[in-house]
Amino acid sequence: MRQVDTSGRTVEEAVDRAASELGVDREDLEVEILDPGTRGMLGLGAREARVRVTLTGNPGALAHTVMARLLQEMGFPGAVRVHQQEDVISVQVSGENLGALIGRRGATLDALQLLVGLMVARQARVKTRVVVDVEGYRARRQLALEELARRTAERVARDGEVELEPMDPAERRIIHTTLADHPQVITFSRGEGAARHVVVAPKPSVSPAETGPSDE
Repeated sequence: MRQVDTSGRTVEEAVDRAASELGVDREDLEVEILDPGTRGMLGLGAREARVRVTLTGNPGALAHTVMARLLQEMGFPGAVRVHQQEDVISVQVSGENLGALIGRRGATLDALQLLVGLMVARQARVKTRVVVDVEGYRARRQLALEELARRTAERVARDGEVELEPMDPAERRIIHTTLADHPQVITFSRGEGAARHVVVAPKPSVSPAETGPSDE
């Protein structure tokens, strides 16, 4: 568990500073008063209060707090639900007009997921994976990619090798997994960095069917 020492004119102010520094709510902190401080006389002899706080929330609760606070600071009203299973924390965000949190092909959502994951790891100091989804985008995207993989396999079996558009590692993995047991095609990645993409090709022992021009 993470601990920090902070000070303030009062114990309440010191605790608030600690919560702000950690990016969590006060309810997620266990507080030890190191020095209650004193107001002094007419400002003379005043001494700041000092506290030591320990982050007590479990990683799932912490992920909820972090996500809710980020939404508030960005001005997006939304409901946050968290489901924790073993070492994976699923954070689901729902609401209206949240498209800006997803971005083009989920780029903004991926950045948000990375940020939440880093904050949870830094504060909880527990190795866990955080998956953030907004309005079920990831599930819809997975279904779309699986369908793309199947349609591409049909095309490859008929016409030959096809290169798909560049994708991030998670999306490429969906294509590979969907076609892993396909009897007629194989998949592999090609390219570097942002240009890395999946290639779907006929298996060495399978030639494209002689079916004439494609209807596509």
